[in-house]
Amino acid sequence: MGLPSGQAIAHAIGVTPLAPEDVATGPAGAVAKEHNLTNETPLWFYILKEAEVIHRGVRLGPVGSTIIAETFLGLVHGDHNSFLWQRKNWTPELPSASHDTFTMADLLRFVDDINPIGEDI
Repeated sequence: MGLPSGQAIAHAIGVTPLAPEDVATGPAGAVAKEHNLTNETPLWFYILKEAEVIHRGVRLGPVGSTIIAETFLGLVHGDHNSFLWQRKNWTPELPSASHDTFTMADLLRFVDDINPIGEDI
């Protein structure tokens, strides 16, 4: 499909890529190893494996989260009706745990849905 490998993206954003042994873990990893995909891992599989290895599958790792964050940023920046274009120096006005920062965790606390995927995790 012409997409770079997960490892190539990791290098491009300045993070240490998963080791081939990490990509090869588990049943799906064994299939990746069998097909020589542990050094040049397809991006979609790398993102899933990164989440599994680094965060036990609970949340995305650095490559996956960077892609998602930059996609949202690109959408907001590309929308000339967004707060970034309509209000100079806009910052969130919602309550946050720290006075000078606002995080996704703060947003989840605000909407009162700390665990949006359920209590089983």
